[in-house]
Amino acid sequence: MLDTAQKLEFRTPTVEDAVWVAPILRSGNYRACEFSFTTIYMWRNYYRNQIARLGDTVFARSGDTEPVYLLPAGGDLKENISLLREWEHAQGENLILFGADKAMTEQIDVWFPGVFEWEPSRNDFDYLYNTEDLVNLSGKKYHGKRNHIAAFSAAYDWQYEPITDGNTDEVIAMTREWCKERGNCEDPGLQNERCAIREALRHREALSIQGGLIRVGGDGGKVVAMTMGSPINSEVFDIHVEKALPAYATAYSVINREFAAHAVLGNYALINRENDLGIEGLRRAKKSYNPVLVLEKYLGTERSR
Repeated sequence: MLDTAQKLEFRTPTVEDAVWVAPILRSGNYRACEFSFTTIYMWRNYYRNQIARLGDTVFARSGDTEPVYLLPAGGDLKENISLLREWEHAQGENLILFGADKAMTEQIDVWFPGVFEWEPSRNDFDYLYNTEDLVNLSGKKYHGKRNHIAAFSAAYDWQYEPITDGNTDEVIAMTREWCKERGNCEDPGLQNERCAIREALRHREALSIQGGLIRVGGDGGKVVAMTMGSPINSEVFDIHVEKALPAYATAYSVINREFAAHAVLGNYALINRENDLGIEGLRRAKKSYNPVLVLEKYLGTERSR
């Protein structure tokens, strides 16, 4: 096994890797946002993401020291976890796995009894929603969202547009303005996000990204909100970014519904709006859309040998 593990060559992903990585990730039918190639690519610099290929299996990891390995996608999972254990042992380290839900931790414990110690990574839990719910906003539980949309519509002459080559520069300018209003993005994470958005929009086709915007003031008016995402698998569509300028805060409800209606409905049954990073305000916002599933993720640390 070690000879095989020695063939793993981890490197920083490029946009050209989407051609082979994305289909393998989607075939694994994982639902977590980390199993989107766009996620891996967009955040490669901030989290030091790397990938490796062995046959029809994708291996991905994050971090320079004590790297954390995403569950391998493609091929035999038990064999691939064994391979990663061999790989890490050869480096003098124990394996750390990420991305398993509760059922998967139990299966891995059957394969490797007593090997891993699991703990929930609460700040990384994803929020999944029925696409139809986010489009229809039916019932009392969505009363507040409908009010936000009505208030926005009463205040502004607005329109929805898909993101295209013709308006990409406007979207990038809007995210730059959003960043300036958030302390000029002095936070390293926001700095990286701004660069990642710009880069991802430039490579929309290669990354299978679809996006939308809200414009106020009619044709040629101001872009005040944007969103973009890409599929995780044939059932789940992942929202990577959603932003509205602070002066147009109710536009969040508008862009959320309009993008789901125009780009996702009829194509993907579920929308993954990713995690809340442990930020209380973000957690409340994600819960307010009434997820049908809060997708648990566990971190598995190999016990000392």
